[in-house]
Amino acid sequence: MFTQTDNLIDWLEPYGIGSEEARIYLYLLGKRVATALNISRNLHIGRTKVYRLLDRLIEKSLVVQQCDSSGFKFVASDPAKIETLLFQKENEIATLKKSLPDVLDNLKNKVGLGIPGSQILYYRGKSGLAQVNWNVTHAKGEFNSYEITTANAYLPYREAEKLRRHLTERKIMTKTLSNKKNFEPFTEVAEMVRKYWQIRYIPASVVSIEADIFIYNDVYAVCHYLKDGDIFCFEMYNEYLAKMQKQLFENLWKQAKKLKILSDQGMATLGI
Repeated sequence: MFTQTDNLIDWLEPYGIGSEEARIYLYLLGKRVATALNISRNLHIGRTKVYRLLDRLIEKSLVVQQCDSSGFKFVASDPAKIETLLFQKENEIATLKKSLPDVLDNLKNKVGLGIPGSQILYYRGKSGLAQVNWNVTHAKGEFNSYEITTANAYLPYREAEKLRRHLTERKIMTKTLSNKKNFEPFTEVAEMVRKYWQIRYIPASVVSIEADIFIYNDVYAVCHYLKDGDIFCFEMYNEYLAKMQKQLFENLWKQAKKLKILSDQGMATLGI
């Protein structure tokens, strides 16, 4: 019984229902109606706290307060009300997405990224590498990269796929140079492979790729793999450096050989 209740609590939490709120809601679903004192005694939660939690549940339309001759009582609403919470979350996310560009601009101005001139940000470890990769989703139309391997090597697969979906949704073209002649299937984001991914081989004798490098907008980002699995990254924000690096990349791109993409999952080879 406890396991089943714990599972239900886990299921409710993603909808914005805290664990103690969920306990009270489930208790009321079972009892249909109860006083705050009943709830406090049976769930071993202080009565003052129970009232606070009930107020939150009432705000979420999951609990209704009733009053009769014996005092105030509380009744659980139909579980279908949880769908309303989902709609609210969707609206909140839509609002956040709409306001994100302004928020980012203001934050960049706060730390000086909106001021002309160079700015350098440093990152460390796999989490830093992941952050630098996520930042490329702010690229305008296209980003260029020198890559040792795919994002699957340092991001959990689901996160790597989420990154690729973001790039696809924003119609960002990825142009990649690599010393690798062959790529095994690495993604289920078929639209990215078909429309927004170009991969070319450049021999190490021309340029030995020892770091992941991303060039987009006014950003030049480098992620270098150190000893013992450590990773060091930096992003340099400089219009002129980024422009120069884009020119160098394009010159190498013209020399590089196009890999033949064999599947929508990203399998590619230089061929014969």
